Amino acid sequence: MNKTIVITGTASGFGKLVVEMFAKAEWNVVATVRKDSDLTIFDHLDNVTTLKLDVNNEGDDLNFGELAKKQYGRVDALINNAGYFQAGPLEGTSMDQVHRQFQTNVFGLIALNKAFIPIFREQRSGVIVNVSSISAEEGFPYTSVYEASKSAVLSLTEGMNAELGEFGVIVKVLLPGNMQTNIFNKTEVAETTIADYVEPWQHFNAMNTVRSNPQITADVMFRMVTDGNNKQVRYYSGPDGEAVPRVKHLLGQQWFWEEFNQRNHGNPTPLWNSLMPSPQADDVKRE
Repeated sequence: MNKTIVITGTASGFGKLVVEMFAKAEWNVVATVRKDSDLTIFDHLDNVTTLKLDVNNEGDDLNFGELAKKQYGRVDALINNAGYFQAGPLEGTSMDQVHRQFQTNVFGLIALNKAFIPIFREQRSGVIVNVSSISAEEGFPYTSVYEASKSAVLSLTEGMNAELGEFGVIVKVLLPGNMQTNIFNKTEVAETTIADYVEPWQHFNAMNTVRSNPQITADVMFRMVTDGNNKQVRYYSGPDGEAVPRVKHLLGQQWFWEEFNQRNHGNPTPLWNSLMPSPQADDVKRE
């Protein structure tokens, strides 16, 4: 029997690419989308079932494990990819925006993990991949709420890895670097515009326009599920993402922070430029 994977947030970006990769590798795939209009995007793939799921609905999330299992009779892996990007200074961000960011990126993800853990625990096998962000390891300005949510995903995953390893369940976290995906076209910005932040925010955004091909991250996602490695928890993708833990180890936390902070204010040192590679420009238009 072919293995089955469940992947959330598959209408575009990493999710869409990795669905196609697993389908090509002859896995059965249960792909989730948020909108009715996206339910047909994988109709050309015989071994993909596309289901509608709003990860903000915790009741639906908690029931989704058994629903997914019914599609092909088993589930072997889960990639929690669904999420969105909220940007802007914290001062201008409403508490409603903060709650919604955590609802999607953290609480919905937790509910989905809870839905599949009993299945994997009982069968004594399974792989869970939770998607965090390289920003969980760095303090970018104007993304503090987003990176707080992704830091929660990182810590959650490491705790889950420790809890579930004895049952044969492997839990991993992915920290992608700066990738050219549709997430930046759907950015929710801070509700209130505060004049003091406008110019420095625009300057910061202008420094971060070069992004890598998202296929790089899809390739890492595929490897995380299939490499059989039960020792590694954190995986990184992209030249910038992969460099962060190495440069942090080389410089130490404080020196790294000083260099990183200089860069975020538009004054990278020669040392930073020599150690930290830029994302690889991707000229392909992404859906």
